[in-house]
Amino acid sequence: MLNQRVPILVYHHVYSDEVMAKLQPAPGVIGESEFRRQLQYIDHTGSTIVSTSQILNWLLDEIPLPSRAVALHFDNGWLDTCAVVMPILKQMGMIATCYVITDGLEAASQGKSHAVRTLTEGVVDHPFMTWRHAHQLVDAGWEIGAHTATHCKMADKHHADGDQGVLEEVDVSNRIIDKRLGIVPQHFAYPSGSHNDRTDELLAPHYRSLRLWRFDWPIVWQWTDRFTSRLAIECQNIDARVPFSRFKHVFTDTSRDIPLHGV
Repeated sequence: MLNQRVPILVYHHVYSDEVMAKLQPAPGVIGESEFRRQLQYIDHTGSTIVSTSQILNWLLDEIPLPSRAVALHFDNGWLDTCAVVMPILKQMGMIATCYVITDGLEAASQGKSHAVRTLTEGVVDHPFMTWRHAHQLVDAGWEIGAHTATHCKMADKHHADGDQGVLEEVDVSNRIIDKRLGIVPQHFAYPSGSHNDRTDELLAPHYRSLRLWRFDWPIVWQWTDRFTSRLAIECQNIDARVPFSRFKHVFTDTSRDIPLHGV
């Protein structure tokens, strides 16, 4: 029996080629043509795009996944996730999970801008999607995950405000998602990957999964497998700095399954 490794590809911005032509390759950003190229490669390998919930069903309940399962995650809730990504995935019959910063979607839904601090780009004031856009994602079969209300680093939040500060942050986020979408989010992604043992303990009762995120350079990727804790889901950060040859390693490395312990 083999231990399957599942790539979880995390994107932030997918911009049109016209926009990308004006930008330098940067953390958190990728162009539409390269994004399409990556999806076409995933399809070419015979991989199947699965939901985050399917991965948790596999981890927790041993419900089998397709042999070449892959998940797509889009963090923050930027407008381009809906405007650029959603039509591409719909055309290719694929789904994803979008982890939303609720303060950003609230502001956008009121016609306001909203600045957040990110590890990839620093403090930015990019357009967020509205809750109407988020409804469109849900209608297209996407899952909506939680990514806090403010995009704070949760380890720092705990250091500054203790247990109560962490719980208030996720409570605000969850209540707004429930109010706007009628959904209680099952999955949470740590902003900037910032967490500690106590934040894991505090958030564990509120979500089926807690996803990590790594920003190592040079790239150091970790995979989710059968030994992965639901409180430490691993992923691969994909942006314009990742050449296509390196992107393919996500799948060639994954194909080298390893025996399960004691089997």
